[in-house]
Amino acid sequence: MKKYILLFLALGFFSCRKEVDLRLNIKTPVNQGKDFQVIINNINHSEVDKIDIYIDEKKLKTLDYADSFLLNIGDEYKLGTHQMKFDFRTDDELLQSIPTSITVFAPSKPKMLKYKLVNTYPHDIDAFTQGLEFSDSVLYEGTGLNGESGLRVVNVKTGKVLKKIDLDKRYFGEGITILKDKIYQLTWQSGMGFIYDKNSLKKTGEFKYNQSKEGWGLCNDGKNIYKSDGTERIWIINPDSMREADYINIYTDRHKITRINEMEWVDGKIYTNVWQKNALAIINPKTGAVEGIINLSDLHKMVTQHAQLDVLNGIAYDAKSKHLFVTGKKWDKMFEIELLNK
Repeated sequence: MKKYILLFLALGFFSCRKEVDLRLNIKTPVNQGKDFQVIINNINHSEVDKIDIYIDEKKLKTLDYADSFLLNIGDEYKLGTHQMKFDFRTDDELLQSIPTSITVFAPSKPKMLKYKLVNTYPHDIDAFTQGLEFSDSVLYEGTGLNGESGLRVVNVKTGKVLKKIDLDKRYFGEGITILKDKIYQLTWQSGMGFIYDKNSLKKTGEFKYNQSKEGWGLCNDGKNIYKSDGTERIWIINPDSMREADYINIYTDRHKITRINEMEWVDGKIYTNVWQKNALAIINPKTGAVEGIINLSDLHKMVTQHAQLDVLNGIAYDAKSKHLFVTGKKWDKMFEIELLNK
């Protein structure tokens, strides 16, 4: 009889035990390197001892249980979306596991930078500018549109085309960059880029896209090539293999920035157009954080207004003068500008 009574009491005990019901609330935004708040709603007041916290399947830390606590996502994690998991347990039993995702934004708001217009030069109004770069004081320009795409050497002061090659009409030319004695040029949706000799403009090779699907903009830091593909992602490419080795995601302190287009490497930062915006964004190449914005909408008003006029596109940096040269698609002017509060 005692066995039945004990069994009845045991069943009664377990049937009265409340189910663990924990709810998770993360206060956003989550900014890289800054504390953010996590709030736990313990619906049934369950006894919890520890919280094991994981990010991208790697343990971040273990905390003593609390209904509210602060976390910090350090610089070792990229900006963008990450998967997290919170395991609630006693000292020897897992009670509940809550998976979630977070978006990590840049640590601070980008600065608004001002500029001074230094000079205005003529530019080929028929050029659908996609890439622009100085090398040894010579200006190179890549152009787009099927049947109009090419690569050219341009006299900055006169706008005259000194040397030019045309792409097959199958290809829509995109951004360019020059590393050592090679020019690299993207095509938009053909999944292929071209390599040229810098001096002769003779094509010496081709490369295929791998993880990135489209070709938009290129720049380089003297060692690696950086490639945009129309998303928020900039790929880091090994020039020996032309394969994407890594990437950064581009974010401000509040927003994801997509449609990263033509790019230029300037004093350790990436300056880029954002498609359909008459502005430049300055990006930290290590983290992807947008650190500055230059509003150039006034320049768009200074060019000849015509039916085929398109947006700002094309950034070249003159290391000697420390000035930027910018133009746009089907613009009849190129502008030399100096940043005032860089």
